[in-house]
Amino acid sequence: MIAWISHHLPGPDGFLVGGAEMSDAVLLADPPVDVTVFGPNNWEGALDFDQIVITGTDLLDPFAMTQLAKKKPAVMVHHEQTRSESRANLINNSKVFIARTPRHLEIELSWTKPKNSSWVLSPLDLKEFQVKPKLDFALWAARWHAQKGPDEAVKWAEERNIKLLMLRDKPRSEVLEAMSIAKYFVFLPTGFDAEPRAVIEAVMSGCEVHTNELAGITSVPNWNRPEVLGELVAKSKQLFWEKVL
Repeated sequence: MIAWISHHLPGPDGFLVGGAEMSDAVLLADPPVDVTVFGPNNWEGALDFDQIVITGTDLLDPFAMTQLAKKKPAVMVHHEQTRSESRANLINNSKVFIARTPRHLEIELSWTKPKNSSWVLSPLDLKEFQVKPKLDFALWAARWHAQKGPDEAVKWAEERNIKLLMLRDKPRSEVLEAMSIAKYFVFLPTGFDAEPRAVIEAVMSGCEVHTNELAGITSVPNWNRPEVLGELVAKSKQLFWEKVL
């Protein structure tokens, strides 16, 4: 029996906000051990458990992180962490610290010193992806945020005279359908993005992906080869639980 602490949980209607929520949902589906989930507001309940997994530190206050550090939890983070003394203490005292990609791990290890650390990609269901006859257009799909590079995507397409379809905050099914027929996928973030899932999905959908080094997935060897990336995401759930347990 383990306690799982995270704010990356479905909303009251079951809606999954983004990639972190989708990743946690997959990891919590049919886990190899019994799991009790706690939100950041009732983290104290997790102290009664022998083993704790934390998959989001953002909403934990310094006192909570200090107390949880004493339990030596497994800590997984989905994005670059805000640096603080209490967060460093939590990571340094973790049983295992897991980041999303090699570059993400490198960034976090530049200010923390956990005894055991690794990177594990988000788990994805490969059956979700289709590669259909490609049409000559580029796709940008993300939450509408300047860091996701919408302006950069527009500029990229205009410079190449390529039609650009921009999908902002659209249902996942609509995005995957567009990816299945898009020749290009363009994602040029202006700030570090630890993974990001959309790039993985585009690669698996057969798109020619145009991104930059701020997308952490580019630090994974052969990240743009579907057969390599597919094997990594297919095994990521098993790998995560092996490292945590």
